Amino acid sequence: MRSESRSLLVAALCIVGASWSCQLDTDRPAARPVIHYSLSEATRATSPEGEPLVPLDVQANVAGSLEMLFGTPAHPQFMLLDEWKESGFDLNWPQYPKGDQGSGEFSESDLASLATDNARYFRTPLMHIEAGEYERVAIHSWSPDLQRAWAALLAETAPELRNDEFKAKAKALFVDYYPTLASSAELYRQHCLHCHGPEGGGDGPTARFLNPLPRDYRQGTFKFTAVGKGTPRRADLFRILDEGVTGTAMPSFRRFSKAQLNGLVDYVRLLSMRGMVERSLVATFAEEEALTSGDVVAAYSDVWSKWEKAAEKLLVFEGEVPHPTPESIARGRELFLDAKSANCFSCHGPEGRGNGASAFVTDPQSGEVKPAYKDDWGHDIIPRNLRYGIFRGGRRPIDLFRRIKNGIAGTPMPEAPSSLTADDIWALVHYVGTLSERPQLVHAPAHDAHDSHSTPETHGSEPAKH
Repeated sequence: MRSESRSLLVAALCIVGASWSCQLDTDRPAARPVIHYSLSEATRATSPEGEPLVPLDVQANVAGSLEMLFGTPAHPQFMLLDEWKESGFDLNWPQYPKGDQGSGEFSESDLASLATDNARYFRTPLMHIEAGEYERVAIHSWSPDLQRAWAALLAETAPELRNDEFKAKAKALFVDYYPTLASSAELYRQHCLHCHGPEGGGDGPTARFLNPLPRDYRQGTFKFTAVGKGTPRRADLFRILDEGVTGTAMPSFRRFSKAQLNGLVDYVRLLSMRGMVERSLVATFAEEEALTSGDVVAAYSDVWSKWEKAAEKLLVFEGEVPHPTPESIARGRELFLDAKSANCFSCHGPEGRGNGASAFVTDPQSGEVKPAYKDDWGHDIIPRNLRYGIFRGGRRPIDLFRRIKNGIAGTPMPEAPSSLTADDIWALVHYVGTLSERPQLVHAPAHDAHDSHSTPETHGSEPAKH
């Protein structure tokens, strides 16, 4: 699998000259339509006179740079910086150690957990292999790399030589499976693109029918994380894929294996990094009126550094999570309604119904009441109605603690004032729990893979379980 995957990467590095409009190439009969990446709407924007705000030659430069760094939808890949090559670091292979042509993002226990889950997920093919029924082994179309590897294994071994050694090799193909970026891109195409779009812009063909709109990854901003308002960890993205987002059209994809979900994380991260680098290059041109190869490498390195360091900002609570008491609930209510401390009521309303005075403005001409705020994607946003008990970032106490402590990235929800202690924030969590018409979850499963797969990340709250 490793040698085949590396050959796919070599092929990806040779891809040049793709079209840069987001379109379907339908001129190829009997072939699957080809999807191309495009530049963002902001990069392609024009003046009122129809002139491009970013010159067309600069757009072409940015597009070419992005293809060099991230490949194409058919052949996605991370370009290796010189220092990465020298140190044996390769972002294309998170399952392999640093120094051994990987990025080292999985521990040995993580890999063991993935293998155990693969054995569960591929139990039917493994059963057929054990019985010698090789012709009955079926592999889904969203795992083309595994399809190719299985076909190659069958082709290189004559039927009369398919002994116990062959069976062991065949089983390992499935048990040790981790998708390539190209295979993860295919899974994304089949299950995510229709909402999130080819570049992760939240602009897929079904997006306009959804409220809230699908997430636009390209800013590198993700609302529901455990790290505050910075770049998320891969574990934060895994959790969203694993659990979905309550109250939205984002479903749980737990029907896929952990390896496949982590592969989707890899690909979503690539799309997000691609968008972040694009924004950085356009901003550099606006400031410097020029772009150099050094600017491209610097932007790429800086963006990866943000993702790499995200785990350092994980917010954990040391100690046992306090349970609600009449005193803590009363304290929470006091803080909730205090304009000089938490000041929650100004947006969420005195009864938590999302109708606070600060959240809306009245149009002086029409008299229409409108939302006062927009999120970072330019959409109107209103505060959560806490009475519904629908918390998109999770309903566990630690989830609410993090939302209050860190705020919510991309939204007007601010981080808690420094004057509030941890006890104050827990008191707010307890009071918000009383506002909900649904019972608060005190000890709910938290599929926070892969902070790690076996270690609680919340220190006394809900451990990560699988």
